[in-house]
Amino acid sequence: MRLTSQQYADYLARQVDKLGWPAPSDKDAPECKLHDRILQECCARQWIGLHSRMDRRTGRTLGEFDFVILADGGRVFFIECKSAKGKLSTQQQALHAWAAKLGHKVHLVKTFAEFLEVVK
Repeated sequence: MRLTSQQYADYLARQVDKLGWPAPSDKDAPECKLHDRILQECCARQWIGLHSRMDRRTGRTLGEFDFVILADGGRVFFIECKSAKGKLSTQQQALHAWAAKLGHKVHLVKTFAEFLEVVK
């Protein structure tokens, strides 16, 4: 089955709504907005954006990246978002180092412009 661009956008919007994220606190707002813009960009490009929850720690792997993005041309991006003053946790640092040891690049972005530079 092949979806139109609009059908795919509608599908992604429903998936985001199902998560039921609470309203972000003022402290988390900049990072939340960055997550939202990245999800919108993935949708616009018809990429698959696998996104971690923001309201609590992941239940899968400690330090897991915010996004694993399956892009066109077989490209895969591992993206960690932080606010301007945000810092990686010890678990995130360890996972990023392990990924690097295996030959994978985890991109730390603090702005939407940085994200666009990574995925160009």
